[in-house]
Amino acid sequence: MIRQARKTDFPFVYPILKQIFDEMQMKSIESLPESQFYSLMKLGFISEDYRYSYRRVWVDERDGRVVGILDMYPYKDQKIIDVVLRHNYAKTGLPISTVIFDDQEAWPHEWYIDSLAVHPDHWGEGIASSLMDEAEKIAKDHGYNIISLNVDKENPRAQKLYVHKGYEVEKSMTIGDRTYDHMIKHI
Repeated sequence: MIRQARKTDFPFVYPILKQIFDEMQMKSIESLPESQFYSLMKLGFISEDYRYSYRRVWVDERDGRVVGILDMYPYKDQKIIDVVLRHNYAKTGLPISTVIFDDQEAWPHEWYIDSLAVHPDHWGEGIASSLMDEAEKIAKDHGYNIISLNVDKENPRAQKLYVHKGYEVEKSMTIGDRTYDHMIKHI
C-alpha cells in the first residue's frame, strides 16, 4: 500500500533513505557523526517544509513494514526546502554555517523526484516502479506536466528503470561531488 508518510515513520524511512546518502558520498554528510546526522534528519522529517519532510515523502508499506520511499516536491519549493534544517542546527550541535545540501536539483515547471529507494530485501519486486507511477499521479494532481529526477551516472540499474518508465536525459549536472543525468518525462 502506497501512502503519504507519517511523522512516526522516520525510524523506518531513514535506513532506506540513508542508502542514497551513502551512495552519494557527499563530504558534507560523511563529515558528520552518524548520530548527529540522524538527529538532524529526524528534526527535518517531522517538520512541515524540509526537503525530506514527512509531508513530501510517500511510502510503500507491506505487512506493516515500510519497504520503499519516494520523496518529491515542485520546483517552486526548492527555495524553502532546506531553510528549516538550518533552524535545527543548534539543536544537534552544528554551527549555523554548516552546508549539507546546496545544489539546485530541479528546474522551472518541474515536479521533482528527489529520492526513490527500496529496502534491499525487496529489490526487484516492482516497488520503485509503483512509487514512480504514484509520483506521476501526484504531479498531475498538482497541475504539473513535467516530472524530473537526477540519476547518478554510475547507477545503471536505476537508469534502466527510468528509461523503461519513459524518462529521457535532458542534461548532465553535478550534485555534491558526483555527476548525474537530469531526466524528465512529459506526463
